[in-house]
Amino acid sequence: MEDVIEEVKAPKPQTGQANPHGPETADRDRPAAPETAQAGRRTETLSTEDRAQDRWFMEDRGNRRVPKRLDVPNEALVSAAGPLKLTGNITLIDEAGQTHYANHLTLCRCGASRNKPYCDDQHMEVEFFDSGSIPQASECRQMANPQMLTVTCIKDGPLKYQGYLRVYNRKGQQCLTMQGALCRCGRSTKKPFCDCR
Repeated sequence: MEDVIEEVKAPKPQTGQANPHGPETADRDRPAAPETAQAGRRTETLSTEDRAQDRWFMEDRGNRRVPKRLDVPNEALVSAAGPLKLTGNITLIDEAGQTHYANHLTLCRCGASRNKPYCDDQHMEVEFFDSGSIPQASECRQMANPQMLTVTCIKDGPLKYQGYLRVYNRKGQQCLTMQGALCRCGRSTKKPFCDCR
């Protein structure tokens, strides 16, 4: 039997729907292969980054049309002296109350970005320093199934999140949690978490 590879093109965002990656991401057509093997079909394995970049698949859930949950873990990589790199099934609510859907976001941790909540590399200009340590213990078990994560930008405050999130660094430290607040002013004594100062 001949192997078949199915190609699915990512639709462009609908009018009025924000794309946090810019117009060049919305305009490209990227083929995506199914993630599960079916009889007589070969599947292609995509990297987490490739799966995270294309969010514009919609599905019916109840009586609503919502972004499809992709098989991407909800994770926040805390980079030493740099931004917070989020991947997952993310709903971002900005300070103006606008809702954005994404699978990959690079968010400011130093407080100096001119494009908040997104990082614009101002941490290098202001010489932001943080070791990237994770001082908090886990509050829940690791989850295997895709989960939704809602991140709300509080005006002049933290990034509040609701939903499963693995906060980790490249030193092997991690914290698994279901809700919390991440510092985005750069002054917290409990970075990457907010200490409400």
